Amino acid sequence: MSKNLLSVFSIIALLSFHAYADDVDEAMGGFDDSPVTVTQEKSAEDTLLDGFDDVSVTITDDKKNEDNEFLDGFDDTAVSNNEMNDETSTLVSGFTGKLTEQIAYSLYNDKPHDNISSLKSSLLLDYEYKFENGFKFKVNMKAYYDAIYDIKGSEEFSQDELNELRSEVELFDVYIEGKITDIFDMKLGRQVVVWGRSDTIRVTDVLNPLDNRRPGMVDIEDLRLPVTMAKFDYFIGDWRVTPIAILEQRFSKKPPYGSVFYPAPFATPDDKDYSDVTYALSVGGEFTGWDINFYAARIHDDEGHAVDVFTPIARIEHDKVNMFGTALNFLTGSWLFKTEFAYFDGLKYSTTDDKEFTRSDLLLGFEYKGIADTLISYDMVYRDIGEYDERLLNELNPLNKQSYQHAFRVSSDFMNASLTANYLLSLNGEKLDEGGFQRAWIKYELGEGINTNFGVVDYIGGSLIFDEIKDNDMVFVDISYSF
Repeated sequence: MSKNLLSVFSIIALLSFHAYADDVDEAMGGFDDSPVTVTQEKSAEDTLLDGFDDVSVTITDDKKNEDNEFLDGFDDTAVSNNEMNDETSTLVSGFTGKLTEQIAYSLYNDKPHDNISSLKSSLLLDYEYKFENGFKFKVNMKAYYDAIYDIKGSEEFSQDELNELRSEVELFDVYIEGKITDIFDMKLGRQVVVWGRSDTIRVTDVLNPLDNRRPGMVDIEDLRLPVTMAKFDYFIGDWRVTPIAILEQRFSKKPPYGSVFYPAPFATPDDKDYSDVTYALSVGGEFTGWDINFYAARIHDDEGHAVDVFTPIARIEHDKVNMFGTALNFLTGSWLFKTEFAYFDGLKYSTTDDKEFTRSDLLLGFEYKGIADTLISYDMVYRDIGEYDERLLNELNPLNKQSYQHAFRVSSDFMNASLTANYLLSLNGEKLDEGGFQRAWIKYELGEGINTNFGVVDYIGGSLIFDEIKDNDMVFVDISYSF
């Protein structure tokens, strides 16, 4: 990693230790609730972990982990759109938005992606209306334009990259929700439903695809893509039963052919389209100091597998798989211990014809809030492929029978939470030697509704995929205005 990256990481580390020195007397006093919270209704379980901070970025209130509403005290150190709604004026009642300008500088890569690799202007528009009967309608739209493709000349880039990354307009959340009875809720439309507890690694969180076109740049909370669902919540004492019908089949967006994050010398086929309905079910209970959830889903495999490769009808098929899982969280003092387990049946891969596989994923992790205004977390996932076949080593991303993924995160607030310093390290392999990335970034509130974000991303080699992108290290800065 470059000396510049090490310097930024050192600054963040010094800031964190300085905060510890100043606030060590407060550390034993509990958790400080620094951010503003709004719009989200607290359920009965929300009081369980008051004071435990949530460092994840929240775009809208419906993106909150549905299994962890009882963790409402986990503070959002980044300002959410809904939080900003209460602090900034609006031109039309229920209408808000955010304008963002971002520039990314590539440290080492060759042309055409050297120097300034992105100059993106983004717009988020959000409208929310509450009916007299308590129902709520919400819709938001995202659009962006990356001027760098026209500044450098479109002839320098592949057509796939231009189509995917130069500009985009997309309708995101569109739903109506409300209480049908005191114990029966519904939510219908495009939405995000988060299963599990990890903020970094997905195990049971399988219902929404991700936008992975620029991997490592932002957290999962900003990457989930909404899907049209009919979701119902039925409350029985401390338990909630949530059946879901998934009415829209979407799959994760991956780096386009020709972009710096696409390692192969050839384009992958397009995803096959699906119009069927799939189903999911969660059953969860929240109790004093702990909660547990059980999951089941019959869904299309998000990863998919290539068929009829190198022919005119080549495509990525996403066969249906079964997923069964559970998540358990336990709170004691300043520690939150968490575990997730998922079992997949019916997985297929590109190099093994129609052979089906199973896979078991186990996550173990913790979050610590014993230092004032600081959150430290660590997650580790162990994956095991059943009925393993040596041909899986010939996949574009070679698959071993057993694999490991690690994520270490630190976040600290300063200056009355107007400045937040963050660090994330994500590595693969039992010995942390199979590639990954690290990101350090600082968020600062310049004024009412105006925020800036500065950071660096360092990609680490160690596997076939990460060796190809290890020179894509970037420095990025953005400034946003919320209205």
